[in-house]
Amino acid sequence: MNEETLSSGFFGEDITVDIYSDLKEFYTPANGYSRLHLCRRYGKLHILKSLQPFYSSQEFYKQLLLKEFNIGYQLDHPNIRHTIGWEKNDLLGNYIVLEYIDGIPLTTFIEQGKLTRALAYKFITEICNALQYIHNKQLIHKDLKPNNILITYNGNNVKLIDFGLADCDDYEILKIPAGTEKYLAPEQLDPNATLDCRTDIYSLGIIIEELATILKDRKLASIAQKCTCQNPNSRFNNTAEIVETLKSKSFGTIYKYAAFIIVSFLITFLYLQYPFAGNKSPNRNTITQVYSNFSTGNAYHHTLLQEKSRLHRNITRYSANRQDLVQDSLLMYQALRKALNTDYPESNQRKTPVYKKLLTNMQLDVKREIKNIREKL
Repeated sequence: MNEETLSSGFFGEDITVDIYSDLKEFYTPANGYSRLHLCRRYGKLHILKSLQPFYSSQEFYKQLLLKEFNIGYQLDHPNIRHTIGWEKNDLLGNYIVLEYIDGIPLTTFIEQGKLTRALAYKFITEICNALQYIHNKQLIHKDLKPNNILITYNGNNVKLIDFGLADCDDYEILKIPAGTEKYLAPEQLDPNATLDCRTDIYSLGIIIEELATILKDRKLASIAQKCTCQNPNSRFNNTAEIVETLKSKSFGTIYKYAAFIIVSFLITFLYLQYPFAGNKSPNRNTITQVYSNFSTGNAYHHTLLQEKSRLHRNITRYSANRQDLVQDSLLMYQALRKALNTDYPESNQRKTPVYKKLLTNMQLDVKREIKNIREKL
């Protein structure tokens, strides 16, 4: 190793190097401007990010790649992929040297059926920590999605990647209103809006909503609902608040524990007072009594949150075409009816007055939500 093979670390410096081996194309997105190569240097794997040939001669994309390097090079966090250097050679032109992560995207991790409640909480906490770090540096990722979140094979740790669309306060140029539509915050579509950390919080909320749906987790569903409010002022102010909410015990959980203790005490007391009460034959009203204690379960609750979020995300579309709201309200009704039937799978359960009452309440839920949407139009 000599001085000619090393970068001095100055941003924008072009270094001609030829110290890699086993260079091969790793990934080239169909709709992107960059490409990734995998190589080995000094026996260690690295990723080289350069421009696709079509864009390599265009000054705008050259500056965009340099901007990504300048942003990434200042980041040093265990849950963010390290940006190692900026170099150039005859084959690739200018390129960014990146840390190689031995892992898979969160999307693939979920598809492989590896997700658990404990891991979901761990992933969300680590994503929040990484975002809090970049937000403290006045940076916004702007393209947060499961494919930009890698999960390491060793330890299942989060690594946030791809700062190609990231933005910071000291850049007055190259501010691209782009991202992945499903995870895009509403204000990103407004050219006059001022973006801040709550833009990333919205995208994170969509990811949390997906995890909540898979795990049927009420706390995650509640967090996702606040993250994805249309008005940024109604969202969490920062990701530290999300972590705090994630770690806190909800009143519902405390209430369940208290109710369980009280019921257990009453059962023990009654058993001691009337030891033979358990031998009596059940009367003909037993089934009715059991059903009278039924209420909507997890399937209905999660579907209701999911449908509400979907409708609120489409408010802009409803303003242009109110017929879409009518069609979506029908879809909401069908989804809730299916969820209610999941909670009451037996045909005899669906014949009870309780089920019919819940069916009426479900219709009221739909009407109430449609009324809320129309008031905002």
